[in-house]
Amino acid sequence: MKKLIKEIKSLFFLILIVLFLKETVVELYIVPTGSMEKNILKGDMLVGSRYVYGMKLPEKIWIPFTAISVPTFLPEYRFPAFKEVERGDVVVFEYPRDNVYKYVKRCIGLPGETIEISERTVYINGQVYPLPEGGQFLSESSFDTSFQDQNVFLKKGNRDNMPEIKIPQRGDVFNLNLDMDWELILPILIFEKNLVELRFNNQILSFTNEDPYDLFRRTGDRNVFNNYAPSPNAKLINPWMSVMKKEYLKYIYINGKPINEVEVYELKQNYYWMMGDNRDNSEDSRYWGFVPENHILGQPVITWFSIDLENYLPRLTRIGNVPN
Repeated sequence: MKKLIKEIKSLFFLILIVLFLKETVVELYIVPTGSMEKNILKGDMLVGSRYVYGMKLPEKIWIPFTAISVPTFLPEYRFPAFKEVERGDVVVFEYPRDNVYKYVKRCIGLPGETIEISERTVYINGQVYPLPEGGQFLSESSFDTSFQDQNVFLKKGNRDNMPEIKIPQRGDVFNLNLDMDWELILPILIFEKNLVELRFNNQILSFTNEDPYDLFRRTGDRNVFNNYAPSPNAKLINPWMSVMKKEYLKYIYINGKPINEVEVYELKQNYYWMMGDNRDNSEDSRYWGFVPENHILGQPVITWFSIDLENYLPRLTRIGNVPN
């Protein structure tokens, strides 16, 4: 019996070590969408490096093939990076609106730069950024500038036309007042782990960047919507929700202080703009905005296997492919 208990303990610690390495050094991903075609295909299984941009101490350890996690209680820390994120890098990161998902996109814009999209053409600091080799558009023509898609970031423009916006960087200072662009600033405050609340009519709603529609997509549980405004018993609200109005800004508290006592906020980290190479079939920064530095995980290194998810046949020619 003692020998069995010893073996179980050894196996338990071995599993913990493997899971820890998985969260810090390497990761295995299966690409669920075609947003990076033709460079990375839906059904590609990738080996990812988690240390190239600086290995992070994991806040949670995820149980493989589940959405179950165990907190590590480790301090937030990132080791020195082998390289900085560069424009054109294919990057693995936590989806900003549900960090259970791991997304793979191409970094288009860097901290402090400006980005604009006009008739599908991307401009970085006013200069054309060409479509990456292997990138594609599925439709023959772009949306007209008159079409205003309420699903895009900041509700300005559409996937093919977006006005110029500056990508935030560490050290930027935002004025926090009743005239601020809350749809831009509030998500950033949340990414930097500030407690942002709306205290109104004897109700306290905490702002969150987790979107109930994404949680429902993953869990299939419609009860998640009960936690979000405008549900009567809600405790949470998203900055971009239609129920949030400019006149409510005076009821915002940041880390327990009313907004009129905070005045300014200096950013603690950098942010990035990510887009898919398959531009007409990619949910990316055009829809949910910036990716914070603390969501960056690493880079895909090599395709170790690939399967066509339409017919479940292996694509042996994809094995060994290096994403670029």
